[in-house]
This record gives sequence, C-alpha cells and structure tokens, in this order.
Amino acid sequence: MFKKKKNRFVVLEVNEYLIRAIVMNNPDINEATIFEHSLPAGVIEGDLVKDEMALFETLKELILKWGIKKSDVRFFVPDSTVMMKTFEHPRDIESSMLKGYVEMELGRTIHLPFSNPLIDVYDEKQNDGEATLFAAPAEEITKMAGVLDDLSLHPTHSDVRALSTIRYLEHVKTFVPNKSYLITDWSINGLSISIYTPGKLEFLRYQSIETNRLDWKSQESTESDVEFSNVGEMDDYRLRLIDQIAEIDRILNFYRFSLYKGEKAVDEIIILGDSPEMDYIVNEMRSTYDTPIQFIDDSTVQNSYPHLNAKYIPLIGLVLKEAF
Repeated sequence: MFKKKKNRFVVLEVNEYLIRAIVMNNPDINEATIFEHSLPAGVIEGDLVKDEMALFETLKELILKWGIKKSDVRFFVPDSTVMMKTFEHPRDIESSMLKGYVEMELGRTIHLPFSNPLIDVYDEKQNDGEATLFAAPAEEITKMAGVLDDLSLHPTHSDVRALSTIRYLEHVKTFVPNKSYLITDWSINGLSISIYTPGKLEFLRYQSIETNRLDWKSQESTESDVEFSNVGEMDDYRLRLIDQIAEIDRILNFYRFSLYKGEKAVDEIIILGDSPEMDYIVNEMRSTYDTPIQFIDDSTVQNSYPHLNAKYIPLIGLVLKEAF
C-alpha cells in the first residue's frame, strides 16, 4: 500500500547542543527540508552519546514531527574518535582492494590504538604504494546506528565530518590546485583542524574547547533555526578561544618546518563553523596571522545554495557523498 519514497534520505548531525538535519526528498538539495532541535544537557557529552534512552526518546518525537520514518540516514562519526594514518602498501594492490589489505594487516604491519575499528581508506594516487587510513572505534558508531535502527530508520553511511566539509569546498570550487589550505571548523565546544592540498588530506585533528553546556541558552525561532547565547562568563570562554588560535600557530609551524623542512607552508586559512562567536574568531584570526584568510559565511554558501546557511556545510558535504 505505502511505498518508500525513492531516493529519499536524511543527513543527520547530532552534537552536545542540537540535532540538525537535511531531508532530501529528491536530488535537488535546494528543495530539501531543514530542521534543528536543541538538546538538553547530559544527552551528549563532548561528541559522545551518554544517555541513549534520552536520545532515543528525543529522536522518536522528531521522526514523527519531521515525517522521516523509515528513511535512509547518513550521520557523522564522532570527531574526537577519528584517527588518520598514512600507510605503505604493495604497489600492485588496486585501490578497491586496499580496505581488505588493511583489515589483514591490522596488528601486524598496521597498528591502531584501539581494537575493533571501523575503517575507510583513501588512495590519492593509485599504485604509488601509499594511501591514507581513517579509523574510529566501532563502539560509538554502532551505538548511534543502533539507536537509529531501533527507531525504524535505516543507517546507510557514516562519514568523517572534516571529509564532508572538504567535499563541500571541492564541490563549490574553493580550492586552487597546488595550494595548501588549513581549514578550521568551529563549534561551541570543539575545533576541527585539517590541512588539505587538493587531492590530499595531510593533517587532521580535533580539539575540545572547555565550556559548560549549562552556560549556553538556546532559542528556537523556527523549526529550522536554533540560536545559542552565552549566559556564563564570556571573557573566560573567549580566553579559551584565544588558546585555540595560538594552537593553530603551532600547527602551522609544525607543517612548515617539521613536515616540509621550511620548503612549504600553508597558503591560506579557511574559517567556517556554527559557533555563536564566529565574528570574534574571524577578527582575532585576522589580527594574529599574515596568512590570507577566507571566511565562509552564510552569503558565501547562499551563492550556491540559496536556502542554506554556513552551519549546514558539513551536512551538504554528506549529501554529496554519493550521487543518487
């Protein structure tokens, strides 16, 4: 009687502060429906699920409200759990076989600091004997997938948030060949830092920003927009942002002098994110660094996606992960 809508899927972001979703009813993202819903303290801590039952009950209500029951779902691997590692392999192994090769070599020639990982492999140049491994502990990913499955959703893809962001930036032609970019993605309680030369991710790190969930008050103006304001000690929070900006300088120097012996440096810094303090962050970054800075704000995103804001960049990248 009732048939599942062909090609329909949901891309979902769940963090300590909110649940954000893009519902794709057809291949045109400009016709998608967007939703946001704030989460109370204690459901997610950092970027890990702490109260599965509370998350289950919240999602149960939202699934009915948003009309997404039985949809396919894509979601992000928790940033804090992701590890990136370059590894060598025999040159005669095809890219499509590298994941199987890694699975055989785990614990022998390839070592990870956790057991039972979920892995993905990116091979920039085929048959050059080198590829990049992304790995995360299976526990947190299967926990989220299990919650979604119990709610009659169908988890089909999990992705590294930084890779989805890069996928978006590639799609809108942000990058120039042979230039190196340091990409910073700021949220209230975390900073994702990656260094990317088109075709090659060279560095990936996630850094927590210490703050109390109870210091942030949410206001839901519409079903698709939740705004947060700080009701705690803003000066203390901004000092922590300054600490993160100082850490970026150490990463820039590490890239230039340790990895490339002074022969190569980052050409441009890209700033994006959903932090309520984006203007402050951008101003501080521009006053700190001589390196050219590009801020991807709402108007930049709306040149390509008129109905979406910059906070949806990672989810847009997750939509783009595979064609319909």
